[in-house]
Amino acid sequence: MPSSLLPASIRSSSYICNTCRHGLRPLQNARLVQGRAFGTASSADYNIRTRHAPLHDQRSRAVVRTPTNLYTQRFAKSSSYSTTTLTSQPSDSGIAALPHRRLVSLSGPDAAKFLQGLITNNVDPSRYRPFYSAFLDARGRVLWDVFIWTWPELSATIGKGHWACYIEVDQGEVEALKKHLKRHKLRSKIQIEDVDSEGEGGVNVWAAWGSTIETLSNEDGVTGFSDPRAPDMYRVLADTNCTMTQGIEPVATEAYHIQRFKYGIPEGPKEITRESALPMECNIDLSQGIDFKKGCYVGQELTIRTKHTGVVRKRILPIQLYNTDASNALPESGTDIKQLDESGGIKKGRAAGKFIAGIGNVGLALCRLENMTSMKVSAEGGSWKPGMEFGMETEGGVVKVKPVLHDWFVLRERDLWDKKRTRI
Repeated sequence: MPSSLLPASIRSSSYICNTCRHGLRPLQNARLVQGRAFGTASSADYNIRTRHAPLHDQRSRAVVRTPTNLYTQRFAKSSSYSTTTLTSQPSDSGIAALPHRRLVSLSGPDAAKFLQGLITNNVDPSRYRPFYSAFLDARGRVLWDVFIWTWPELSATIGKGHWACYIEVDQGEVEALKKHLKRHKLRSKIQIEDVDSEGEGGVNVWAAWGSTIETLSNEDGVTGFSDPRAPDMYRVLADTNCTMTQGIEPVATEAYHIQRFKYGIPEGPKEITRESALPMECNIDLSQGIDFKKGCYVGQELTIRTKHTGVVRKRILPIQLYNTDASNALPESGTDIKQLDESGGIKKGRAAGKFIAGIGNVGLALCRLENMTSMKVSAEGGSWKPGMEFGMETEGGVVKVKPVLHDWFVLRERDLWDKKRTRI
């Protein structure tokens, strides 16, 4: 494991599975990986920076600007709200440990070929850079959203010269993922092992966003890359003995979840329902997680068929919640979001979206784009009109819901699906 992909001198690392720790060699030629310009996933298009480049120069230039107080305090009760994109003030910054994410190592002569047939992104044996992807079932539904961590030194040690990786997945899904891998193993020459998250040699997952990336430690055992799911976010792995930041205290994990919600990023089985959610509806395609040009893999048929039709009618979006207080507790996941009438009551009829998760007055919802937003994704169009209001029933009454369209999100969708769509 690279001792540091952050700007620092590169030294040997304890960043390796316990079974391989004695075979670790000094690390060389480590690089900081930055997310490439958006498009179909391909290993050839990533921009790679040397370890000597200042880290603050590696951040995405597409910075989203949102009100600093929007996600840290509750709104006063209001009878109306705007549908404009939030672009008025700088975003927050922070770094948080992610104990709900764990690592599984995959190595062996057949590791790259084996994983190529199971995930949505392209696994190129010459690709030694972390990337985002997903496992699907045979019907094209998402099993797990994952990060694949790979670099030359990992292959030289764990893989003994062959391609190797760490698979980052939700903590509660580790055993299910290992069982899935073993089910498809057959005669493939691979090894599947847990990666310790505690004790000597343990590896933990962190997330950073905003200017905090400039303060990350240069110690051995710290490595990271730009999170492709949203601008100005970063994924970090760190040895358990590392001091993560220089003079900055890590924030609570809840702050990371709020940041995700602000950008509209679902994560884990509670938000990406296992064997039910479709990858495009979860924006995995817009997060550089799907290579539409790669060969066969489990679940490819429905995924590529959707790409050819060129229509994704529903996507997970960030939402703002209004009239939330102690008496208006957030509803259960799956609660219908419907249009409101002039008096603020819920209209009868088809739901325009479904609530997924929330903290305070920010959350995620699966939205019918042409019914809840100004986006046009089909020739016939939808029912959205300026001034429409939406809400959902809670035990304490109706909570108003406003979907948020970030400019970068609209551009990503337009660039990938190439429909020359515009916002009204």
